Amino acid sequence: MLQIKPATLEHIPEITRIFAHHIQTGTGSFHITPPSLLEMQQKWHELQDRQHPWLVGVENSTQKIVGFCYASDFRKKEAFQFTLEDTIYVHPDHLHQGIGKALLGALINQCKTLGFEQLVAVIGDASNQGSIALHTSQGFTHCGTLKKVGKKHGLTLDIVLMQLELQEV
Repeated sequence: MLQIKPATLEHIPEITRIFAHHIQTGTGSFHITPPSLLEMQQKWHELQDRQHPWLVGVENSTQKIVGFCYASDFRKKEAFQFTLEDTIYVHPDHLHQGIGKALLGALINQCKTLGFEQLVAVIGDASNQGSIALHTSQGFTHCGTLKKVGKKHGLTLDIVLMQLELQEV
C-alpha cells in the first residue's frame, strides 16, 4: 500500500537521490548535473513559502519514499500566478506500479483546492511515452511539441507540452 503525504525536509535526501538517478540515466529532465541536497532543500523552502504542494509517496510496509511530485510556478511573471507546472519522479525500483498516477492525482486535487487554474506538464523527450500516458490518463491534453530544443546523453531532444484545466468554467 501507498501513503501520499506532504514532503518534509526529512524527505529531501531521498528525493534528491531519486531525482539524481533520473537525471543521470534518463532524458525526462533536461538537467545535466543533479542538484545538490542544499539546492533541493532551497527548492522545498521556496515551494513552502509560495504555498505550492510537494508530495511524497511512502510505501507503508517499509516507510521508504517511492516517488515524489510537486507543483511550481510555470513562469515567474505575475500574469502566470494561477498556472503551475508539475514535476513527478518515481523511484526506479517502483516504476509501473501506479505510484505516478496516485501522486499526480493527489497533486491535481491539491492544486484545485488551492485555487490554481491551470497545470502544465513540460515533458522532456517526446519519446517519454510513460509520462505522456500518465498525464493523458489524468486528463491533460497535448498542446504542442518543441522540436530539438535540448541535448543530453548525445541525443537531440524535443519537449512535449501538456495542459490540464483545474477549475471548471
